[in-house]
Amino acid sequence: MKYLLVLIAAVLLLQGCQGGGQSRFDSLLEGVDASGKPLPGKNRGNSRTLFGSGNSQPATDVVSEGSGTFVSSRAPAIATETRANGQAGYRLNLADAPIAAAAKNVLGDTLGLTYSIDSNVRGNITLQTSGAVNRETLIEVFETALAANGASLVRSGAGYQIVPIGSALASTPSISVPSVSSNSPGLKIQVIELNYISAAEMQNILSPISREGSILRADDARNYIMIAGTNSDLAAMREAISVFDVDWMRGMSVALHPLKTSQPGEVAKELETIFGVTDGPGAKVIRFVPNERLKSVLVITSRPQYLARAARWIDKLDRIANSNEEQLFVYNIQNRPAKEMAAVLQSVLSGKSDGGENSVSPDLSAVEVSEEGVSEQPPGGSIATASGTAVSVVADEENNALLISTTAREYRRIEQILVQLDVLPTQVFLEAVIAEVSLNDELKFGVRWFFEHGGFSLRLSDLASGFTGATFPGLGWSFATNDFQVTLNALSSVTDVKVISSPNLVALNNQQAILQIGDQVPIVTQTSTGTTAPGAPVISTVELKDTGIILTMTPRVNTSGRILLDIEQEVSNVVRTTTSGIDSPTIQQRKVATRVVVNDGEAIALGGLIQERETATRGQVPILGEVPVFGNLFRNKTSRTERTELIIFIRPRIIRNVAEARAVTDEFRRKLDFHQPSFQEKAAKELKRLQ
Repeated sequence: MKYLLVLIAAVLLLQGCQGGGQSRFDSLLEGVDASGKPLPGKNRGNSRTLFGSGNSQPATDVVSEGSGTFVSSRAPAIATETRANGQAGYRLNLADAPIAAAAKNVLGDTLGLTYSIDSNVRGNITLQTSGAVNRETLIEVFETALAANGASLVRSGAGYQIVPIGSALASTPSISVPSVSSNSPGLKIQVIELNYISAAEMQNILSPISREGSILRADDARNYIMIAGTNSDLAAMREAISVFDVDWMRGMSVALHPLKTSQPGEVAKELETIFGVTDGPGAKVIRFVPNERLKSVLVITSRPQYLARAARWIDKLDRIANSNEEQLFVYNIQNRPAKEMAAVLQSVLSGKSDGGENSVSPDLSAVEVSEEGVSEQPPGGSIATASGTAVSVVADEENNALLISTTAREYRRIEQILVQLDVLPTQVFLEAVIAEVSLNDELKFGVRWFFEHGGFSLRLSDLASGFTGATFPGLGWSFATNDFQVTLNALSSVTDVKVISSPNLVALNNQQAILQIGDQVPIVTQTSTGTTAPGAPVISTVELKDTGIILTMTPRVNTSGRILLDIEQEVSNVVRTTTSGIDSPTIQQRKVATRVVVNDGEAIALGGLIQERETATRGQVPILGEVPVFGNLFRNKTSRTERTELIIFIRPRIIRNVAEARAVTDEFRRKLDFHQPSFQEKAAKELKRLQ
């Protein structure tokens, strides 16, 4: 029975073999026992020798092992089926087949393509599919198997060629763009233009996920990438490109954060450490770019939620910045000159009345304020404040700004001082009348005596008792009045009143205002004559002297609403010199210099400067008055003494804001309109002239 079973198995194996040739299974079993060891003897084809031995193995074990090999070798390489859609389908079942045999089955027998194989191509292919595949899939699977063995299928004329991958590009494959590329098998080259991402960056992305050598070129200048591969390889790389070639700027979130005290570079470094930008989880996710020009930090991130976190940290770092770090600050002044503010600030910081030691930068000059004005001084050291912090202050006159070099903490204290100093200055509107009163018999004792004893009911208040005032040499009296126009009208009713000037001007608080109406007269101050050479010319030194009406006023407003006025009034005339032989005119002056305090809107009168001027007139009968001796009978000489008194009326008004300035302007305009004749008056005057 045992030998009968062995015989039946041998018959079955022979039926599965190809007629007329030895099968691959037979060649594998020839000369080996069940364990794979070589058999003794020369007749290796005998079945007895194969199975008959003193230590035989069970038949099932042999059949199982052999059956597995048999089925693999008996299965057809490619079986053709009809798919559900009516198209031809192919099954692959290649087990360790040489590339040449696999190419014959796939390209030649199945697809009917003309092909050739390079002599350098070697290797075996194993391809199996669980179901039927179409023509395109069959070619893709075959090309994948070739690539695993270092070979590639390229088109060559009317057919195809299987060559090593290293020399595939030398076979001049077709080059195209994806939109016009054909689906024919073989290695192809495609050029893909990138829209948003750089070619070099896309190359870095594709390299790890694509076959070696499939990326041929990345051109950053024209921003395209050239790839090579089979249809499936190209499709996979195109899909990856479409994923990463997107408008990344649209997805990025950007924020710019200005800094108050900190340096942008230092804050950016601290933020990189906090967010782990260098080697932490925030690497490539968020960036911090310092902007020194704008003194700010630019935040760029692909996660919008990071913006709020970055803003909070920037605010914290800016507030707790190192207070000992010296910085340069610029304070733009609005209402005062830069040199004046610099001098005041230096005095405050140094704690000295003279301004202390001025500090400057190497290429600028500090300022020094003195009685002669503002002057420059050589560079000096910095000012040490009470806290021990060095502060440097430089006045920029062209931009009317202060350059302050100090720490952020000290600058905040200085800025509070500057805000208090840099306020809109108070202005004073000064309305003045300068009049000359002729002193006749009724006014022979002066204007003041006339008002006090002449029966007039004018309300006059002595500044020395009713207000604060001071009398200086040359000033006879001063008083306050409600309306100096009434005073002038009262004087003009009894004598001649000549208004010399009636200026109206606006002056800043604590600033001098000057009004001058007149000429500059040349005055000879020195003459010299050469003594060595005879007939040497006389050299004269000439100085120009201001004459006419010169009014100088400096108002100072206190918190109670009163105004301290420094007044200097000069009225000068040019007359011929009769007291000496100097060929230079004589200047007659009447000058008042005083300081008074008056309420806002109160009018004051200053006077007491009496001048006597003698005039002589001569009259004669023509011809007869020229006769010697007897001509005196026909001549007449008259001498007269004229006495005049100079009176100054001043009414100051404080202008604290724009509304008060507008009110003063409107009032002044109404006065001008009142003194101008109306249209009806002009028409009546013209009608009267025509009659």
